[in-house]
Amino acid sequence: MRPQFPPFNYKDPAVLLERLRAALPPAHRQALEVTLEPGLGIFLVGGIVRDLLLLRPNTDLDFVTLDYAPEVVRRFLPAFKRSFNPVKFLEHAAFGTVRLDLGVDLHLDFATARREVYAHPAALPTVTFPATLKEDLKRRDFTINALALSPKDGLHDPYNGLADLRDGWLRVLHDASFIDDPTRMIRAIRFAARLGYKLEPHTRQLLETARDEGFFELLSAERQRNELRMVLKELRPVKGLALLQDYKMLVRFHPSLAWDDELAGSFGRLEDFLGRPQSYEYLAALLHRQGNANATAIVKGLNFAGLEASVPPEVARLWEDVFPELPSLLKNSRLDLLFRPYKAESLRVFEALLPEEGRQSVRRYREEVLGRGPELNGSALLQLGVPPGPRIKELLGRLRAAVLDGEVVGREAELAFLTKLLVEEPD
Repeated sequence: MRPQFPPFNYKDPAVLLERLRAALPPAHRQALEVTLEPGLGIFLVGGIVRDLLLLRPNTDLDFVTLDYAPEVVRRFLPAFKRSFNPVKFLEHAAFGTVRLDLGVDLHLDFATARREVYAHPAALPTVTFPATLKEDLKRRDFTINALALSPKDGLHDPYNGLADLRDGWLRVLHDASFIDDPTRMIRAIRFAARLGYKLEPHTRQLLETARDEGFFELLSAERQRNELRMVLKELRPVKGLALLQDYKMLVRFHPSLAWDDELAGSFGRLEDFLGRPQSYEYLAALLHRQGNANATAIVKGLNFAGLEASVPPEVARLWEDVFPELPSLLKNSRLDLLFRPYKAESLRVFEALLPEEGRQSVRRYREEVLGRGPELNGSALLQLGVPPGPRIKELLGRLRAAVLDGEVVGREAELAFLTKLLVEEPD
């Protein structure tokens, strides 16, 4: 089925710009008015042009300038300063780029029209500028992203991206595209999943050839990680992961990675429980059946950091070691031993992945155990004559279990419990 196409005259610049204005929040609209002043040689490019034609929301304001971008932006910088405060002008002179930060959630990116040359497969490109608009658009990943919009001439479509947009095709601009930049293999699948498009047959053949010849593995761990993260940040990552499996690309991140209906069900439970999970939560769900050792190897191999590095292995360990004990009617002290070593973020994902009867144990831990414990501490044992050492830890552990299980209540009862233990077990 062909994708829905706009019911407005996309060939008329005025109609296109009016449609764009209507789709943007007020601050973005105001910034656009300043930027797209006719005669400045500035073109709106990227996903926002594509999504405008598809009636999809997008607020990423990316521009290409035919002249050197820092100089172009300086021409209308006073106009921005009259409308926005503060205005931060962030220039990368060597790359011919500028970012204007205009406040919370509003920035504009400008790049001088450029050519790119790849010294070898998977290399970061060498950039030269200036270039024509057509040359700049040719360096894009797919024809549907090689579109530009100007207030004077309207839509610029030198590579027939409009036709592919209408027909639902993802098409690369040249045969070496996946070799020059193997991240485009993942981006192709991500766009196909997001838009409901298909890879044009020749493009699919090029992807499969580049995949089978190992070009994806030439990417650094960081670049591979970033692409997987982008899949997980999609509104419906299930679609992208299923397509990665179909295209035999998921296994390229790690030999043990695979997608199946059971994992799709796990993602559904995660979304039902958490609403809109974050990328580290999706990653933990993807890896939860891997076991702690393998999950650790995967996140380390892809150079994940922070919660993306710590939560997935913990969830995998919980699934490996704790899940078999659930949903047994465990004492609070047992729940304490099982769950206390783990981060709250890991327990939240684990709870989300469990069936309802298993979730009750995590809920009990959170409501009846977490943050509770005896009033007495090691000082009380020292006062009772217990010398410093492992014996104190052992006695406090037994006291904690008795308190959590409701067998000992209150400070006096705790003291009596410890005193009795010391009498009955003096050593």
